[in-house]
Amino acid sequence: MPQITMSNACIAWRRFNCRRAPLHLEATLRSGQSFRWRRDANGIWWGTIGAVGVALWQPDGAPYGDLYWQTFPQPDCWEVVEDYLQVRADLESLYCRWSLMEPRLAEVFRAFAGLRVLRQPPEECLFAFLCATTNTVTKIERSVGYLAQRYGSRIYTGLDEPATLFAFPSVRALAEADEKDLRAGLWGYRAPFVVQTAQRLLQKPQGWLESLRVVPYVEAHEALLEFPGVGPKVADCVCLFALDKWEAVPVDRHIHRLGVRLFLPQFEGRSLTPRLYRAIAEAFRERFGPMAGWAQQTLFYAEAGLHLKE
Repeated sequence: MPQITMSNACIAWRRFNCRRAPLHLEATLRSGQSFRWRRDANGIWWGTIGAVGVALWQPDGAPYGDLYWQTFPQPDCWEVVEDYLQVRADLESLYCRWSLMEPRLAEVFRAFAGLRVLRQPPEECLFAFLCATTNTVTKIERSVGYLAQRYGSRIYTGLDEPATLFAFPSVRALAEADEKDLRAGLWGYRAPFVVQTAQRLLQKPQGWLESLRVVPYVEAHEALLEFPGVGPKVADCVCLFALDKWEAVPVDRHIHRLGVRLFLPQFEGRSLTPRLYRAIAEAFRERFGPMAGWAQQTLFYAEAGLHLKE
């Protein structure tokens, strides 16, 4: 079993049995939801959840096996990890229901069993997806990583690069960021979106963004569209990955292609207009119900070929 060291002291792993709550850790962390998880040479995933540093390891990537985990600087914060990975969601029941609704997709859901939708801190999720439009995953990871290192606080200094972790910057730090500095940090034309969005958030009541978790999906989606650089897809990503709106269906080029092929063949060859975006999202909700966003995420992972990339 890999060892985690901090200040030359071994940190004990904690174990979670995934037999009743399948978790495909690699698929979950590599499926385009979050951009600051790194895997080291021992197969340990390093990341942060708010101000908590986290190490995760899953032997052989078996979704029905064991998950080994630990947090720092305060150890044993399982409630943070459990909430983030949403291990209480009953995926087995969902797979059965979805496979009945769409037998064509049953093999896909089983192939990637345990891919879960993360419950991320809303502020980090919003700023990360401001960078995601028309950008590659590699560049998004670099840009978001730069933002954390430049404006966030260091949580933990590890023995190598993946294990050196930074908390995501505060809204105030981003509101006061140098736009030229952000442009140089791979943000390019998106740099003003970061500063302007942070400044607008500062004008809201404290905790406003997180409070969108308790309002209806349509209301939360509309509220997010008020921010610079936020379109329907970015708003849907934040709704799904941070605000508990599991019916949200982000439609990118992969889901556009898949949705038309499976559900709306009459739109074959059509560009992704706002009308078609809504039609594809509704088609997913009609077939997969109030957790359509979870189905979308598994299908996106398969369609985009993310499981094939090193």
